Amino acid sequence: MDDLYREIILDHYKNPENMGKLDSGIEVEEINLLCGDKIKIGVRIKKGVISEAKFTGGGCAISMAAVDILLSMVKGKKLSEVKKMSGKEIEKKMGVKLTPNRKKCAYLGLEVLKKIK
Repeated sequence: MDDLYREIILDHYKNPENMGKLDSGIEVEEINLLCGDKIKIGVRIKKGVISEAKFTGGGCAISMAAVDILLSMVKGKKLSEVKKMSGKEIEKKMGVKLTPNRKKCAYLGLEVLKKIK
């Protein structure tokens, strides 16, 4: 893994911009049984568009950084667009090529968002 991308991941892990809890909105949670990562995402949706998104939980650096990056990506997008996103978009934004086990960690946040109705 390139040092620049490692630094990006560690920065999002140590200083997440989107960590926290919303006062109101929809919350959905998921656990990665493979490694124990747990993510709860809260969103506010106005007219089908994600206006605000926050997460809580714990896990490895990859899963926490990926969900933080993901939530920055989805703010202002229609929920219907988000449900069509692939994990590869997160990987690309992270700037890394992940092994199959790490993909499960990185894609966990997207799995959570896709559960929102």
